Amino acid sequence: MAAIYRYEVPVDDRWHPLQLSGEIVHVDCRTVHAVEVWAIRTDGPTQTRSFRVYGTGQPLPDAVEHVGTAIAPGGQLVWHLIEAV
Repeated sequence: MAAIYRYEVPVDDRWHPLQLSGEIVHVDCRTVHAVEVWAIRTDGPTQTRSFRVYGTGQPLPDAVEHVGTAIAPGGQLVWHLIEAV
């Protein structure tokens, strides 16, 4: 059976591993300190995937993919969730 679960990736200029078994369905944030990720969790095998939050204008490394963008409360900061590929 599948369900949707929430995960957090801190805004701290570091990569964070998440154990995921399904696709990411939404990215958002309720605080300036973390980006939230909602993903489908299945009974199937999980994969360790690495994510990091970048601010608008920060240089991105090679071999990454954009997952989603979230506007922090107050609207002055915009975070971009990036996945290492």
